[in-house]
Amino acid sequence: MTSIGCVTGDREVVVPLLVRNRDGADRQVDALLDTGLSGYVALPARVIELLELQRLGREQVTLASGKTHLVGKYEATIGFGGSVHSVEVVEAGEPLVGMGLLWGFDLRIQCMDGGQVVLERLS
Repeated sequence: MTSIGCVTGDREVVVPLLVRNRDGADRQVDALLDTGLSGYVALPARVIELLELQRLGREQVTLASGKTHLVGKYEATIGFGGSVHSVEVVEAGEPLVGMGLLWGFDLRIQCMDGGQVVLERLS
């Protein structure tokens, strides 16, 4: 098991992602766990531009409100949970980790201010 993040006083689960930029350097981005996001990762446009991620096109996403939006879709190399993943990233208002990246892991969250977030790969 690996401790990968913490729970904030605002009851949000924050985990660090290592996102590789075009030059091969890793940059840490703190993201919220969002079990309502079926994809892998969402990042703000300014972060995507800063990292110079490779654009794949556009994708239609449905928000929790039920509204749909057409957003940019990109490819990124992400370090998460002790592994490196090549994933699709969509534009969003804030950094998010979705179920696509969590799939295949056991996730444990201590639901209290400062609680640990623990990840273990399922066998």
